[in-house]
Order: sequence, then structure tokens, then C-alpha cells
Amino acid sequence: MTSSEKLVFNQTVDALFVRALENRLTPACREHLRRAGLDLEQKLARTYTLEQWKEFLRIAAGHVYAGVPAEAAYYSLGERFMDAYFGTFFGRALLGVVRLAGPRRMLLRTDMGFRAGNNFSEVEIVERGPTSVELKMNDVLADLPTFASGLLTRAVELCGGWRVVAVPEEFDGTSATFHIRWSEVPAEAGLTATEDGGAPRPRA
Repeated sequence: MTSSEKLVFNQTVDALFVRALENRLTPACREHLRRAGLDLEQKLARTYTLEQWKEFLRIAAGHVYAGVPAEAAYYSLGERFMDAYFGTFFGRALLGVVRLAGPRRMLLRTDMGFRAGNNFSEVEIVERGPTSVELKMNDVLADLPTFASGLLTRAVELCGGWRVVAVPEEFDGTSATFHIRWSEVPAEAGLTATEDGGAPRPRA
């Protein structure tokens, strides 16, 4: 491995493949992952290359979301990753802070969050309004930008955003710009927090 190689840290892999998907990975999927370099029966490596990570995502999308369009499968993986990340010891502590800060301030600190999980992410933010930003990622971490759409949407939800939309544009195979919009939670919505600490959602 060279110093310029894009590396994904093991806490990122742990959040998705150990915490989020553990009960959904079939023996066939686990074997496929093992052949690709991720042996979930062994201690995780300290780092994995970005190409390995992308292959792990392809395998998970194909097995866990078999028959689902790839864009939707990657979006769901992004959501699950964010839920699992905020379920870790570090993530729970961070969630308490970002909830107090709210979606806008959380998004302005997104670069720090991504760099905690890899050695290459760079994020640029342009504020378009109190509840709207443009967020450019130099690398969307997957074959499709909907993975990042899913995790960004879920992150904003967890910080108190409502009716969140994260639309990717200008995807060139590596980078993309996301137009993120959300609403403030209306007081009359009668919201309750989920038991696992998830985002508030309207009562059915």
C-alpha cells in the first residue's frame, strides 16, 4: 500500500457489515465477502482499500437486496450504515452533540465525520438557505452516488431534519454534488423518538 492509496478504516466496515447487516448476511454472502477479502469470522484488518470496500458493497447489494434496483439497494445500505454508525460508542456520543447542533451545523462539519472513516474524503459545503445546502464530495464511496444520498439523508434525519431530500448531481464516477433540503419539524406533528435513538417520526 502506498501513502496515496485510498483507504477505508475498519470502523467503517464494522459499522455496516458487523453491526448493520450481521443478521442479514447469508452463508453464501459471507463466503462471497471472504473471497473478496472480508472474512467476518476473523478480526477485521485495520484498513481496506477503497476498491475492496466498493466490492464489499456490490456483494451486499446483490445478496441482501437481490431483485432490488441498484440505486435503491445502495440508498438502503447508506441508511443502514448511518444508523449503525450512530449506534457505536463513539457514534452515540457524537449523535448527542449533533442533535443539539441541528442539521445545518452538522452538515457544515461533515468533512470531519467522513475523514474519521477513511483517509481521502473531502467535502465542500455551500449554504443555499436555512434548510438547504449543496455538498460536494470528492468521492462518493461507492459505484453509485445513492449510497451517499442514503447516509446523508439519514444523518440529517437523526439530527432533527424532516422530509429530507439529498439529490445527487454531476456524478462523474467518483465525485458528485448533493443538493440537500429538509424541513424543520412542525410542533403540531406530534412526533415521538424511536426507542433505539433514531430520528423523530410522525405517529401513524
